[in-house]
Order: sequence, then structure tokens, then C-alpha cells
Amino acid sequence: MYRTILVPYDGSAPSARALPLAAAIARHTGASVRVAIVHDPSAYIPFVPGEVSIPVYDQELVSTHRQHDQKVLDGAVEQLRSAGVNASGALLEGTIVEALEEHAQQASVDLTVMGTHGRSGFERLRLGSVATAFLTRATMPVLLVPGTGEQDQSTGEALAGDVLICPLDGSPFSESMLPHARTFAAALELRMHLIGVAVPHAIPMAPFGAEALLADSEALEAETSGREEYLSRVAADCPAGTTWSAVHDMSVARAVEDAARDQRAGAIAMATHGRGGFKRLVLGSVTDEVLRATTIPALVYRKPE
Repeated sequence: MYRTILVPYDGSAPSARALPLAAAIARHTGASVRVAIVHDPSAYIPFVPGEVSIPVYDQELVSTHRQHDQKVLDGAVEQLRSAGVNASGALLEGTIVEALEEHAQQASVDLTVMGTHGRSGFERLRLGSVATAFLTRATMPVLLVPGTGEQDQSTGEALAGDVLICPLDGSPFSESMLPHARTFAAALELRMHLIGVAVPHAIPMAPFGAEALLADSEALEAETSGREEYLSRVAADCPAGTTWSAVHDMSVARAVEDAARDQRAGAIAMATHGRGGFKRLVLGSVTDEVLRATTIPALVYRKPE
């Protein structure tokens, strides 16, 4: 069960969406919530133009920004305390991701809840993403809250639905999420629903040319049957009431989204390789595709190398 929940915060609307969800989880589990704002002077220190731009440390400007950050932090902590949560704040110094990672380790954080802006593709690569960068370093599960979504947390409920979707492909990598999914489901009294996706294979239709392809129905049926047997075995080791389904789709991410909608899920739990930069953009990631498309929170875990 969770004891310490970290909420990275910057005062923006996307980051603010994490506060009521963290509060609801804390009320369910009795965990304490630590709100963290990272004060990074390098983000606004001006540069003097010339042959070589020189940074100028303006102590008054830095002090003004620090006071503003502290005020924003105090407001977030007060919001959580008024919701009946044991909350505290931490004004950190340094670069954002590194400071958050160090603080999470020092505070023995069990779960991080953070909002996302939902950028994707080259925009995500160019502008950067604190959530993406943090995932490449986090050692605990991270609950990502979409910047825009359908869930209404004004009712005090943790999630809009009572089902946790858990995509599995039969690999130890995808199964690394299961212990964290079980903990999350138990903490919020969610029913786990396992999903396995069989991707149709194509075979050439020689008489019609090499470009013509036909779905191999026998291979698809065999793969789907194998997924069903696998999910049945895994479900037996999951909490009572766990359900499962094997589906087929050309897009695994689309199948996961469809399952979440059909089950009226409150969250999705997935493992991630935690790739970043060009490698992530070029290689792609089913988890990344789901995160860009989903309107419900996603519990993501990166298994350490």
C-alpha cells in the first residue's frame, strides 16, 4: 500500500489536475502527499548580448521568482489539507527532472502523480516533457493525468471508472507492471481487466502480385487462442474478480483504447521501456501511443535495467 505520494507541481492547469486525484488516493490509502515545486534560476536568468552571450545573475529577480514559487506551493498544500489529506510541500533547487528524482528517492516515494500537457511527436521532442523525462529515471510507478480528460474529480472519487485495464503481450517486460497494478487496484478497489492483442498476419496473394496481401486467418485464430490461454493463467494469480479478453487489431494501442472505453475503465496500467529523444521517436512505443491518445489516467512503470 502507498505511504508517500509525490506530486510535481508548477501551478499550471495540467499539473493542478493531479492534486485532486492524489488527494483521493491518499484518502483511500492513508498516504501522505508531498507537493514539490522545482525552483530553477537558469530558466529565467537573462543573457547579455555580445560576441559571446553572458548569463547575468540577478539576485532580486531570483528572489522574486522563489517567493512566487513558495506562494504557489503553499496554496497547493493548503488545497490538499482542506481536502483532509496529510500534505507537505518541498521547494526544490536545481534542474527539474534531476531535482524531482533525487527528492523522490530521499522521501521514499511509493507513487508519483503528475499531470501531462499531452504533446507528441516532434513537438514533444523539441519542447521537451517533464513527464517523459521523469519516466526515463523514475524507480517507482508514475500515474500520469492527461491535461484534458473526461474524469470528473469534483465528486471526491479517485477515478471516473472502477476498472483497471492491464495490457499484456506474454513478455516478462509487460508483466513487470502486474505487481504495481495489483497494488493500485487494491488501494482503490478497482477490478483488473487483462487484455491481450493478436495482430493479424498477412500472407502474399501470389496470383495477384507481390503487393496484394491477405490476412492469415488460421494464424490469427491460433494466436488469439494462445492469448486466451495465457491471460487465463495470469488472471488466476490476480485478485478475485479479475476478467480478461483476447482481441485482434492491426493497432495494439487502438485495441487498448477500445478496451478501456468498452470496460468504462478508470485507468490503464502499462510498462514502458522509458526511452527518450530520437530513439523513442524513431522506434515508437505502444505505451507512448496510448499515453498520447488516452483521456483517462495511466499508471506507468519502467522496469530498471
